[in-house]
This record gives sequence, structure tokens and C-alpha cells, in this order.
Amino acid sequence: MALNDLLKKIAVNGIDTKGLYYKDSSNLFSKKEIGRGDLNKINYQPITIVIKLYYRNKQIKKTIAYNNLTGLQVIKQAATERNILKAELEDRGVIIKKTFQSLNDLWEEYIEHKKITLSPDNIYSMQTFYAKWIKRELGDINITKIITADLQSIVKKILTTPKEQSSKQKKDAKTKEYYKPRTAKTVQDIMRPLFNYAIDQNIVQFNPAIKIEIPKFDNTVDFELSEQKRLKLFDEIQKYEIMKYRGIMLFLYYGRRLNEALTLSWRSIYFDQNIYVVEAIYAKNTRRTEYPLPKVITNFLQEYSVQKDGFIFPGETTEHVTESTFRRHWKKVTQRAGIEGMRIHDTRHALGNTFINRGESLENIGKVLGHSSVAVTKRYAKTSLQTADRLLSDY
Repeated sequence: MALNDLLKKIAVNGIDTKGLYYKDSSNLFSKKEIGRGDLNKINYQPITIVIKLYYRNKQIKKTIAYNNLTGLQVIKQAATERNILKAELEDRGVIIKKTFQSLNDLWEEYIEHKKITLSPDNIYSMQTFYAKWIKRELGDINITKIITADLQSIVKKILTTPKEQSSKQKKDAKTKEYYKPRTAKTVQDIMRPLFNYAIDQNIVQFNPAIKIEIPKFDNTVDFELSEQKRLKLFDEIQKYEIMKYRGIMLFLYYGRRLNEALTLSWRSIYFDQNIYVVEAIYAKNTRRTEYPLPKVITNFLQEYSVQKDGFIFPGETTEHVTESTFRRHWKKVTQRAGIEGMRIHDTRHALGNTFINRGESLENIGKVLGHSSVAVTKRYAKTSLQTADRLLSDY
């Protein structure tokens, strides 16, 4: 969706909001203009404001992110920032560019900016990929000198680099295994928004990541779980002896990502409305999303002992259970269920595949999984051979 389609004009009585637009990435508002009464919906959420100014018939834009403020506080701060930019334009004729000597400098500011809207796991993944593939090649280069060919060379390097293998893997493998195009596409996934950020901040004028070429690839998730195995897994989860980890597994079974389950707080549970909420900061799609509360989970939480505040699944030495701690419990349950090679994230694949084979729409499945688009859901929803056979038999 184009940026202009996401922007909602701000009109608040008593405040000069000319040129201020709310970036509605979560589609909270169906209307094109929001007022004072709408601001409560975005209180204390990650908020992005786009400032538009015109100088000598040329539009100047700047994007600013805010967090942990009320909607009204954000509007007041954005109005002040707009006035500063306007004065700078009138005084100097341009908005002074920030000076960055290298890509690493820009990256550090960008990551701080993204920490407002992305989960710690997403930030960690981005940092790891950048350090492994990009930092050594381009980190010290002046950002104004980076061109598409520089980024394309990293893509080529990824596609021609053999994966690290253990001695046994090397012995058993007939050929070397290389990184796939999906890994190479991460260069574009990371660098394109990075340079868009730089453009918004008036640091550079063009985005060299737009024209990166990635070989076509099939990103369909290939995981199947029979109905019998799925029910066996559910049975073993319900029987698991440690309640804390049983609860995490129940949330996974009903479609949540691991980080979403681990970071749920008691304030996220609304028994009276029969829903629970994944806050934007912990969601992969960076949107505050409501989900129905299954009866099985309601019963579990009530037995587990409801609290007023804090994480539902606290760790022994950490605020909440970590992935590394949870992983060994997941391994026990899948082994008891007789399921080999089932990753934690495969619970979502199993749910998507089950619903697609029951004839549910991609839109409905995407809602359950918390996907931002049907295109993402297609990767998870795989029609089984049994469904295909039924369709042919009924033809």
C-alpha cells in the first residue's frame, strides 16, 4: 500500500495541526481525517507522524516516531517539530541534512528508531544479519556513495556461500548446501526500509535497494501434520506436568508465535470480553491485535491462578520465560506425541493447513494467525492430498 493511502490528516481543535498526518499502518481508522476524539485509540502505542511542508512549490516531508505517549502529547510535540522545521526552511532555504560518515552510523540510528515499533526478537535478527553479511562489506562506506551494485554483490555472495556444516554433515552430504534466495532477499528486506528512513530524514536522495534483483523462489512452508498426530499433540500438551510451559504450548497451539506467547501479560487478558491482546511492541506485524480467548485457555488461566499484573509466564531469573528455556520442554512434548522434527513455529503451519483443508478462507485463517496480508497466509496454508482427492472424487 502506498504511503499516502496510510496517511490520515490530523485536525484537533485548539492546536495548529496543518501539515501533520498520522501513519495508520494498522488501519485503525476508515476515515481520511482524525480528530481529538480519535486520539485515545493510539494512546501509548508506537505512533508515526509524517510532517508535510511546502517551500517554493516543493513538498518537504519528515517522518517522526513516538512511543509511550498519549495521542494528544504526540500531536503537540509534532506541531512543535513542524514549527522548527518551518523556521529552518525560512531561514536557510533547506532542512539541514544530518551528517553520517558511514552506513554503520546510519544503521545505529535506524535501529534505535525501530526499537520503538519492533519486538526485541526482530531487532536481534536484523542486527545479526547486518553484522554477518553487510557490516564487513559496506559498514565503513559513506552512505551517499553506496549504489545498487554494492548491495547486489552481497546478494551474490550469499547465494554462492556454502553453509557451515559439521564433520558428519560434510561426510554424509553428496554436495555442498548453499544459502537460498530467501536468505538473500533479507538484504532487500533490511536495506530498503533503512534507505527509506534516510530519505525521510533528508539524509540521502535515492534508495539503492529498490532495484536489487533476487532470483525467484517458492516460499511456501512445507509442513504437514496428520489429524491423528495433531490431536495426539494436543493431548500431550494438556497432560504436560509443568503448568507454566503447558500454558505457553496452548497459546502456540492456538496460533500464537512464541515471542507473543512468552510476553503476554495479565493486563492483556480480558475475561469479560473473552479476548486477549498482543501488544504492538511484541507482535511481528507491529500491530496491537485482539484474539478470541479459547475456552481451553480460559480454563487453564483460571486454574493457573489469575494475577492483576506482570507477565503470565515469568522466568526464574528473567522477566519472562525465554526461548532457550522453553525449547527443551517443547522437545519433550513432541517426542511424547511421536512427532519428529516439529519446530516450535510449525504449530502455526499445522493450524493453517488444518483450516485450509476444512475449507476456511485465507482471510479467516490470516485473522487467526495475525497476518498482515493474504499473501503471507498463502505460505502457511497447504492443501493436503486427502483434500485434493476429495475434490476430485466430488468432481
